[in-house]
This record gives sequence, C-alpha cells and structure tokens, in this order.
Amino acid sequence: MLWKKVSAWFQTRWTDLYCLPFLFLSAPLFAQDRELGSSSSAMLKVTLGLLVVLTLMFALAWLAKRMRLVPGGSHGHALKVLAVLPLSNRERLALVQVGEQQLLLGVTAHQINCLHQLETPLDIKSTGGHSGFSQLLQQWKDKNNPSTAASQSQKDSRNEG
Repeated sequence: MLWKKVSAWFQTRWTDLYCLPFLFLSAPLFAQDRELGSSSSAMLKVTLGLLVVLTLMFALAWLAKRMRLVPGGSHGHALKVLAVLPLSNRERLALVQVGEQQLLLGVTAHQINCLHQLETPLDIKSTGGHSGFSQLLQQWKDKNNPSTAASQSQKDSRNEG
C-alpha cells in the first residue's frame, strides 16, 4: 500500500525531482567571488561534474525501469511477442507465446481478438532468421562485400557442375 502511494507520488513529480539536483549543482555559477584556478583543477571539476551527471542519468534510468515507466522493465518472461505482421495502419496480426502455448491475435485500434490457438508451436528462429530491415541490410552487405560475392560465385559454380 505504501509502495503504491510512493510510486504514484514519484510518477506525478518526477520532473521536479529531476530538476532539483541541477539547481544545487548550478549554485557555484552564481557566486560573486570566483577566482580562476589552475587548468588541472578546472579539468578535475569538469570531470567530476560529468561523473555526477552520468551517475544521475543511470540512477534515473534504473528508477524509471524499476517503477515500470519504460517498456522492457523487470517483467516476467511468461509472455513474449514472437512476430508482428502489419495489415494496415491500425490493424496487425501478432503471434504471442504464453507459457508453452502460441496464440495468433488480431489487433486493431479498439480491440484484440484471439484468431487461432496453435496446437504445434512454430519455431520462429528456424523459419527466417532475420526479418524486415535487418534482412535487407544483410542482403545489401552480402551484395557489396567483395569477399562474400567471390565466395558466393564459387558456390554457384560448384553447384552448376
């Protein structure tokens, strides 16, 4: 119960909490009596400031993932989307694995329908490997790589004769 209240409070005030450390870190910039130190001390200050900012970024990313504000947080792996096929701008087919079962879902802007429950699960890794952009990129690499093109022509000549 308390965790839900704390989580709700953080979700509504995360921008305030995010900006607060920068306010305190920028306080020396407004100081009247600043004297310039040596270049090594200036470099040390810049490096420490960078480390503080990076640490703060990683801490906030961890906190956002922990509170499930971003996708890909610490969810169980019982539910997996294996493949998605867009049919139009708002409709698509999705192959989802729930435990050991695979379901074919029809997804629209307003509803999700279970179209079919597969009796024998499909092995997605053996059916295609790459899909979409990664497949096009791999074909382009294979076409433009001279060593791959030479080995491919050797394979073709062996298969013909």
